[in-house]
Amino acid sequence: SLTCCSRWASTRRVMGEPFPGPYSWKWHPWVRDMHDSQASYNFAMKSAQMGITEVGINRAFYVLDQLKRDVLYVLPTKINASDFSQARFGVALEHSPYLKSLFSGADNIGLKRTGVNNLYIRGSRGDSNLKSIPVSELILDEVDEMDQKQIWLALTRLDGQLRKMVWAISTPTIPNYGIHKLYQTSTQERFIFKCPCCSRRTELVWPDCIEIIGETVNDPRCVESFLKCKECKKRIEHRDKPTWLGTGKWEVQAPNNNPDKRGFYINQLYSYTVSPGEVVEAYHRGMGDEAANKEFHNSKLGLPFLGEGAQVTDDMLQQCVGNHTMSDPRPTVGGRGRLITLGVDQGKWSYWTAVEWFVDQMSRDINVAAKGKILCHGKFHEDEWGTLDTLMREWQVLACVIDADPQINEARRFAKKFPGYVYLCRYRRGQTAKEISKDDKGDNKDAPMLTVDRTNWLTASLGRFRTQRIILPRDVSLEYREHMKALVRTYEKDDQNNPVATFVDTGPDHYAHSLNYAEIALPLAASITTGQDVGKFL
Repeated sequence: SLTCCSRWASTRRVMGEPFPGPYSWKWHPWVRDMHDSQASYNFAMKSAQMGITEVGINRAFYVLDQLKRDVLYVLPTKINASDFSQARFGVALEHSPYLKSLFSGADNIGLKRTGVNNLYIRGSRGDSNLKSIPVSELILDEVDEMDQKQIWLALTRLDGQLRKMVWAISTPTIPNYGIHKLYQTSTQERFIFKCPCCSRRTELVWPDCIEIIGETVNDPRCVESFLKCKECKKRIEHRDKPTWLGTGKWEVQAPNNNPDKRGFYINQLYSYTVSPGEVVEAYHRGMGDEAANKEFHNSKLGLPFLGEGAQVTDDMLQQCVGNHTMSDPRPTVGGRGRLITLGVDQGKWSYWTAVEWFVDQMSRDINVAAKGKILCHGKFHEDEWGTLDTLMREWQVLACVIDADPQINEARRFAKKFPGYVYLCRYRRGQTAKEISKDDKGDNKDAPMLTVDRTNWLTASLGRFRTQRIILPRDVSLEYREHMKALVRTYEKDDQNNPVATFVDTGPDHYAHSLNYAEIALPLAASITTGQDVGKFL
């Protein structure tokens, strides 16, 4: 009789705190229909602590037990996968005697066996974690924290299966990325319920459905905030949520999208364990604090968030277009000294940007004082490394910074042709501000290796478009523009759970990194020109 996942879960799962006993959707009524979705692709964009991860866990158990098929459960990292295996799956087995009887005692953390079927629990980092695992059910938990390239590798694990199902679950981070990008391709369903006051079908949305009481995060009146119907404006009681949300149903908002891609959106206004006052406090906490504002939108509202100036826009790019073109005359050999740097982001295709810098005075923090002019940009294939030799001479480059990987030997050979003018570079966290750490010992003697902080330097180079301290050629390519817009500044938690800025790519971004390397080359060029240590210009 357990032919659907929701019925199986209520019969076989036993839960611990905060809602001990047989699994029930009483406290999370929106999850019932999610359990029984028959769509091949299911995308859940949610706020934190909404019971959606339990849907993924129940789906995994149900497929193993009733459908007798293998399941791959993917989390962002190997550590996440290990912790999840022990804390979530392990606890589920302890509370549910039936589930415990399904699994053999010899299972390891990453592999659970039920007779002939397997539950694989993997981290998304590293190809080897996801290769050679043929499954028919794939669950991706916290998609936005994953290596986005590995998501598609995980999807190929379903190739060759007649019956396949994918679940992608995540709190969103930024627009058009991760779960938000997937959700936009789906049916975009909202959980609609009958208002207990006016009986009209409605939903809970911010800020229309909450009466904000209190003016700051420390205002004791915040606890008096309450929910209200956006249709009749009457108060609806938080404590009665299980009753009036019990009438809710998922309703499609994008009927023209593929019905085999179901998307679900839910926010914390629906939560029984989070009071309206707590949501209001989080809102006040985000006023004037971009990291806290992001946390409010992502974790409370379940929405992507983009801070002011976090991304280069079309308007910013257009404001920076000048009158020169990329075909203008090249610098003359032996002519007046021009401060020109070259940045190269290498790979199968290598992307380069040549920039001329204008500074009133060679001084400390030269990157802040300088204005840049992009002279030219382009790309070449991996078998055309000789192009860089031509570029160095064509543009009379004073300093070139090139990405060290993946072809480090080619990069080193190039650097040795221009000793003292070419530097290899790697991004690494832990460097202070725009500090440049240089290693010119041993293997790096003739090809110095730089180590810089990715976020700080990208903030400097991409920030030029916001402040209009860089000039683009009139014929700058559309591809170049798109690459500049691909990197978005957001925040993530460090080891101490503190928010730290970082940049994520929402698409190809190679030209953006080539410009960044040209930015890093500026203080090096100043050092070469003046004969002073590079630290004098940082």
